[in-house]
Amino acid sequence: MKIRKTYWAFMTIAVLTLLVACNLPAAIATDVQEPIPATTTDDRSRVGEGQSAGPGTVTYAYIQCEENGRIAVRIDVPAEPRYGERAPVVVVASTWFVDKYNLEATPFHLEFNPVDVGVISISHLWPGKTDPESGVRSEGTFDFGGANSLAALRDAIRFALGIIPDVDGRYLHELISIEPLYENVGMFASSHAGVVATNVMAYYGESLTGLKYFVGRENPTMAEMYPLEIGHFNDQRLPIYNPYYHQEGYTPTSISVDYSHLTWIQNAAFPEGRPMFEVPSGRDYVLDDKGPNINGQRWFSHALTQALLDNGVFTLADWPTDLATPQQTADFWPYRITVNNYGLIGEKLPELRVLLPFASADHVQAAPDKPHIRQAYDGFHKTAGLWTRLNCDLAYMQSEIHPSASLELGFPDNDANTEPADWYAQAESWGFAGRLADAMTARTVPLACVAEMADRVQWDIWVPNLDDVLIANPE
Repeated sequence: MKIRKTYWAFMTIAVLTLLVACNLPAAIATDVQEPIPATTTDDRSRVGEGQSAGPGTVTYAYIQCEENGRIAVRIDVPAEPRYGERAPVVVVASTWFVDKYNLEATPFHLEFNPVDVGVISISHLWPGKTDPESGVRSEGTFDFGGANSLAALRDAIRFALGIIPDVDGRYLHELISIEPLYENVGMFASSHAGVVATNVMAYYGESLTGLKYFVGRENPTMAEMYPLEIGHFNDQRLPIYNPYYHQEGYTPTSISVDYSHLTWIQNAAFPEGRPMFEVPSGRDYVLDDKGPNINGQRWFSHALTQALLDNGVFTLADWPTDLATPQQTADFWPYRITVNNYGLIGEKLPELRVLLPFASADHVQAAPDKPHIRQAYDGFHKTAGLWTRLNCDLAYMQSEIHPSASLELGFPDNDANTEPADWYAQAESWGFAGRLADAMTARTVPLACVAEMADRVQWDIWVPNLDDVLIANPE
């Protein structure tokens, strides 16, 4: 049984840079515009006011959020609904620490648009952001993944679940011509968007009853991972490791980094200055420049920032103005990590299922033992007690990506609820190698994961592995 092939469509799309590069300004907008005509960047047509959105179209709505005001949502209706005239619904959590999303004019996050596998895609704008294509705008103040952001995503999910209507009193099924399956709603999040997605389930899970699954692609779990303190890829995509990161010190809620060798380098090569780990007998580890930059300040983990103070690199009196202080990082990061929140998800959403797609060479994190994937697996499966799978079924990779995808080409077929016996030696082999067009494969594997989870929900099949896809080609 074969379903629609999205791979070849993606071959025509330019490879997008997915490395975390951050430079977020303080610009805020609080007024709201109605949708305006815009030039489309895809094949889906826009729907006029008062019309019902049919297959292959896009429409917009506003939902009311108590903490923010009106939040703009975009509804992508699939050209071919996955189940005849009905389709599952997927909420796509928006990114918030990437360079192209750092201005008031911020597009909807559509790099991974699950509409291409026959589902209804719901995306949202963070508070204070305006989509430059459509002109829709969210009210409120952007807080970089904080309480306002969580509230906006919470209500976007509730709208997708059919719990709340838009500001005009219309529910999702009244805005589109195909039937949304409120009993088959999931959420997808790529990279650091997964932190907000994970935390919204922990903090607001009791109001999201009915959310059936979460697909989280290579999401960071701790503050050290945002600014790539334990390793990064250089411009040639070669891994550069921090020798003072010790994988044997891993726990489900912490990682081990020796900061005793931490200092600072500032010269012609690094005029802005960067943290550096001195290696007496080898190459010093200089941090990359991909870390968060908020309102003109660079943000490293609290542990690293405190070490700069403790090691005497800086005093508070001569602290760089463009560097967040130890106190600022202590206040900021606890709300933007996930490792302590998985138990709450298990309590509030005990029927949630989880799929964690990742590549053998991660899009950002270079550490071979993949502590971010391991902590997510430990959190969702061991702490929360949820059904959790590392990468999607090979049958779905073959159906959604290419029929020749195979174990020999580096596409895994890991049973659900299993993990590498030795994460340091085996984690990369549990990821997909991406040898079929590389970056395009990295972008289509997550869609195969969404397809698998939607089908499993539809037919209530949760065996650890599948022999084939669960639906026939609807054509």
